[in-house]
Amino acid sequence: MRSSALSISQSRRPIRDFGYTLRKLKKCLHIYAADTGTCGLGIFTAKPWKQGECIIVDLDGDYYEQVLGYTELKDLGINIGSTLQVGIDAYKLPTGSLEDFTNHSCDPNTGIKLIPTGTVVVALRNIDAHEELTYDYSTYLRNPYEKMTCMCRADSCRGVVGNFEMLPDDLKEKYLRLDVVGDFVKG
Repeated sequence: MRSSALSISQSRRPIRDFGYTLRKLKKCLHIYAADTGTCGLGIFTAKPWKQGECIIVDLDGDYYEQVLGYTELKDLGINIGSTLQVGIDAYKLPTGSLEDFTNHSCDPNTGIKLIPTGTVVVALRNIDAHEELTYDYSTYLRNPYEKMTCMCRADSCRGVVGNFEMLPDDLKEKYLRLDVVGDFVKG
């Protein structure tokens, strides 16, 4: 059964060529992957960003191509923790882009804005060059399957990463005001 599931999954994957990969990487200019020292790989910025600036913009229209439901992930043996929830029962698989390595923080410096044609990663505050780029995973979590121990070490660390509805009200309001919360988690 597993081999037939893999062939179904593989048939859903679009064939990528070098031009496609290059186009995606150009959207991550001034971003690089490096060891965080505590959480494996992360992404860092080679230049400073001002609050409100768009750091990564991918509006190619193919952002949602590799999305599976929870049952499909489970059947394929894919860990939900390696995906980004983009809908009530919709999980985006990693694509190999630098943004796949964005780590969680309870005090993030970026937020994600998902729109029908793709994604925009925006600076939530001024960011220094060579600072790790992070976002709060809870802004895109609304499922009963996922809860993880937080290791971000921020002064405001909540100790657990869970669903958006579990966040303190003032933090939910802040993220909603900044428009960095998935529509599907809003209720």
